[in-house]
Amino acid sequence: MLTTEQKLLCALAHLGVFVGIPIIAPIIALLVSSDGFVKTQAKEALGFQIMMAAAGIISGILIFLLIGIPLLIAIGISTVVFPILAIIKVVDGVDYSYPISGFIVRKI
Repeated sequence: MLTTEQKLLCALAHLGVFVGIPIIAPIIALLVSSDGFVKTQAKEALGFQIMMAAAGIISGILIFLLIGIPLLIAIGISTVVFPILAIIKVVDGVDYSYPISGFIVRKI
């Protein structure tokens, strides 16, 4: 069973994108907590946000080829939907892993 502090720190890590500090919030959660579950969730959030930032930059460059516009829309939707799902799962006490980036983060 997760404590309220664990749930709060995990939610903070995933909420960073909505607060305006998408990469800094998971780093704060990593530094503040010594719990393994919180660290795993913070790493998941950090990996996802870095991946979305990189994908956004690449899509921005691809706008000149007109393929970047739909990619930016998909990235924008993913950046909003997946953190919300992560917060809901973490508050319920479930270990959430982001699609694609979660697999990479868990291997490292």
